[in-house]
Amino acid sequence: MPSKDNVHVLVARYLRDNGYIKTLEALKEEIGLEDDMIPTDHTITLESILEERKMFDLSNEFDGLVVADTKENTWTVPYPQFRSLLPKQVPESNILFVTVAQLLMHTVVDDLSSELSLRPCIISTAADRSLRIFDFYSFNLLKLYTHLHSSPVLTLAVLNESTLLTGGMDGRMVVSNVATGDVIAEMRDHIKYLVRITCSKDGKYVATAGYDKKVHVYSIELERNQEESFGFTKLGVLTFPTNPEAIAFVYPKNVTDDSPRLIVSRRDSTFLYYYKLYPTLIEAARHNLNPDSNSWVAFCAMDIILDPIESKFVGVVTSSVPHMRFMMLESGVDTILQNAFTKAPQDHYSTGRVCWRPQGSGVWCNGDDGIIRGIEISTGNVVTELKYHDGKVKAMYSGIVDGREILVTGGFDKTIAVWEVEKR
Repeated sequence: MPSKDNVHVLVARYLRDNGYIKTLEALKEEIGLEDDMIPTDHTITLESILEERKMFDLSNEFDGLVVADTKENTWTVPYPQFRSLLPKQVPESNILFVTVAQLLMHTVVDDLSSELSLRPCIISTAADRSLRIFDFYSFNLLKLYTHLHSSPVLTLAVLNESTLLTGGMDGRMVVSNVATGDVIAEMRDHIKYLVRITCSKDGKYVATAGYDKKVHVYSIELERNQEESFGFTKLGVLTFPTNPEAIAFVYPKNVTDDSPRLIVSRRDSTFLYYYKLYPTLIEAARHNLNPDSNSWVAFCAMDIILDPIESKFVGVVTSSVPHMRFMMLESGVDTILQNAFTKAPQDHYSTGRVCWRPQGSGVWCNGDDGIIRGIEISTGNVVTELKYHDGKVKAMYSGIVDGREILVTGGFDKTIAVWEVEKR
């Protein structure tokens, strides 16, 4: 059977969908095409290909433009571009997640009786079930945990300097101590892959998303007189017709109460769904990322991030095929402020990721070609490309360590790269 992107199939589907039946029958007879060879989905169409081409041509027209330095949100320089590599793990395995955080670790590695000190650390997970913690300065391996989950760890959140929340393919969320690996608590609410964990800025709420088509939301309380004992109260569960892909807590300006809103995106939907936490977990609004309602444009938000300066703007990357798009909108407002063509190739199995630069002047987007693309917020232009990884980049983190901007990336080439503004 020919593939969905076969030229003959695309033409046949166009003729069928637009009622050119006589022409369609002539084409089928000419090339020997059967009805069951023409798919009914609209993920790739002649219209969508033309739309992508227009965006590509438009992007190329703006590539050479220089934006005035006085303009707000102009891409700031210097930016991370000098690469260092973490030691390869043994055995080598695909990198699934990376982040950087200030953690309380023992001053003497593997000596649990030594004092704890706060230091910046790189945390990574891989397909071999491992969770590794590296010292940011020396890249020395401080901890290696493989007992937290019975399957690979897909996502994690740093609750505080001594506590991690991890989610795995086993569907569990595990609460553990970073210095010892001790399991403090665990939740077994998902029956399939747990793909997302997100915490509110104040650390009072956590949400998990799984490929069982559910999102669970909890409030968190540190139990009295117990430094490492947490109480989780479930606020509710959301069930969707398709798998959720991205979740984030936001504080829209038009909200009068103190509790955040939870944004959820899901497969086969161009909407962002906003949910109130109190008095019950209920939908409060939904915003369409495809306001023109083009029937041939099919995508969803694959990653949702809140801007690091005002916590006012939401950045989104989409599942658009064959190239990812980046969008920015104000939290709680149904107006798209930026809709950028990233040039990042992807397919229906890709996991688009985006992270803000810490001063808010741009974002980094991943791609299946291993290139990290920097996008300027004010123009939507791709202003730089970081090239190292061989294959898909799965994980990214952007932030500040000791006043210096960094970017950490990991991918299916089994390597982790640390990008900095100066050479080490």
